[in-house]
Amino acid sequence: MRTVLLGAAGTGTAFAIASRLKAIWGNGIRLIASDVNSASMVSTSLLADAYHQVPYANSPLFEGCIVDLLRDESVNHYIPILNEEIVLAGELADNNVYSHIDFWSSMHYAKCVDKKYASQWLNSIGISTPKDVRIADIECEERRVFVKPRDGFGSRKAQVMTLGQVKALPFEEQEALVIQELCDGPEVTVDSFWDAQKGRGYIYCRERLEVKAGVCTKARLFYCGELAKVAERIATEMSQHGTICFQVMKFSGAWVVTDLNLRPGAGTAMTCAAGFDVLAAAFACRTGGDYSRYVKPLVEGEEYIITRQYVEFVTRHSVII
Repeated sequence: MRTVLLGAAGTGTAFAIASRLKAIWGNGIRLIASDVNSASMVSTSLLADAYHQVPYANSPLFEGCIVDLLRDESVNHYIPILNEEIVLAGELADNNVYSHIDFWSSMHYAKCVDKKYASQWLNSIGISTPKDVRIADIECEERRVFVKPRDGFGSRKAQVMTLGQVKALPFEEQEALVIQELCDGPEVTVDSFWDAQKGRGYIYCRERLEVKAGVCTKARLFYCGELAKVAERIATEMSQHGTICFQVMKFSGAWVVTDLNLRPGAGTAMTCAAGFDVLAAAFACRTGGDYSRYVKPLVEGEEYIITRQYVEFVTRHSVII
């Protein structure tokens, strides 16, 4: 039996991964969920065989807690979700002490958590990204730009601002931002599955048709040969082994990569719902199994519309006397 440690269990991404692993492998895996919240506040705890409340990922106590869990729970696979988890997992993967553990990360993944580094790396391998804006080069303070934290995730604190508003920020805050030209729609997320050993993969594009509170609730799933080439280029250059996702938009009529995520996304579950289970395929691929039953090609002109509804879970019931 394989033991899987899943990070940030309270996120939609973690719940999607846990759902697919348990749906397919059931009792064949032992799922350990970890999160900063208590079990009763995390739906994924209902799917887990064990649950651990851990410190915040940016806490100095976090690394020691994870290392203890890896040892005490005899973990075979660690699936990080948050940026800090991806960085830690990449560092541990580079340490021979933990060579017996499959970390869903690498040192390259860890470096690409920095969005400015990721953009420069993408450019270096011939992939276009939105143009960076240098505040000192622009005099028009009313000019609108897209701003996001260098270490951000899940669209948090990503917003459109004027240059005047950016200039008003303290210098240290400006340095922690990526400032780019505005792009045009559509906004598309590419779910990219790649088998680094066999040099083949599958890509599925999700156009966001409706978003509520930052979560995609309606999407169009389709295939784009141009984006497939972008996904293959990224996958081969970073030795991708499993599933990641990245966002694209249009700039001057051409696709540009606006964000690179070194993990699946919460919306990846929508791709799985259409019959393209890149989450199960990732686990099968990393464990040497047959993933062909979970993924298949999506061809030009073929599309799916997927909608989402909320599902309710009761995680605890108590009576106070």
